Amino acid sequence: MSILLAFVSFTGGASEAYLFPKIITSTMIILSSLSLLFYFFEKNQKIAKIDMIKLSVYLTLIILFILFGEILGFYFSATLIFLTVCYYYSENKATKVIIYNLLVTVFFMLFIYFLFSVLLKVQVPRFF
Repeated sequence: MSILLAFVSFTGGASEAYLFPKIITSTMIILSSLSLLFYFFEKNQKIAKIDMIKLSVYLTLIILFILFGEILGFYFSATLIFLTVCYYYSENKATKVIIYNLLVTVFFMLFIYFLFSVLLKVQVPRFF
């Protein structure tokens, strides 16, 4: 998939419009290649079982994000999902960890806001 995205972004017309996709797809190709190399060189690891109950919580949150994203707004919905995922998948649910997750979420969402809305001037998703 990253190769297909790289092909589309590198063969696009306006080079300035495709700068960010070029950076992202190049990074995806490099990380995918490294992951593939690590997989083949470390074959002695066992394949972990997938806990479908834990994944169903994440899938439910994604569906709620799509359904209520337009009502709540992109940034608020993404913040709620990020906090919920951090809390649910955290093994230690102490108050200190919750505050740490809250701070990381707020700073991450501020970074995303400034990156896309201020610097790149990209409109956030309007959903369906």
